[in-house]
Amino acid sequence: MTEPSPLPGDPSELHLRISYDDGLWDTPQADTLECWNVAVLHRRRAHGEHHEPVSSSGCTTADCSSCTVEDVVVGSMTFYRVHLDRGRNAYWAMEEESEELYETAQVLLDPETGSFTDEVSEQLEYVGSALLVMNRVTLDPP
Repeated sequence: MTEPSPLPGDPSELHLRISYDDGLWDTPQADTLECWNVAVLHRRRAHGEHHEPVSSSGCTTADCSSCTVEDVVVGSMTFYRVHLDRGRNAYWAMEEESEELYETAQVLLDPETGSFTDEVSEQLEYVGSALLVMNRVTLDPP
């Protein structure tokens, strides 16, 4: 059995920074796909001149004047928001954008309509007009 990889820091010190990347604005799939990048940040506190890392509870007071706090990027995630009801056929837009998105489209979408297949629609409680697809996750080793 494979052991899970350790997180790159104390989970209570990890948080996310979300940014919208309109890198697809000048492509044919611009109205259909949005790319969202999420940075995984580790809030690190350092105590003293030598910037020795400490946990948030490592100092006797939360406002220790010898501590500095910085957010260090330790990973990233990329999501695509796929609009099924505007622009072009979502199936073909995903196919043109990347192989991973195309594989997702093959499982979920009808190539002729660009909407969810009947089988997928039956499995979902609510079928909306957009789909959120996680494309990539990376974490730096601790």
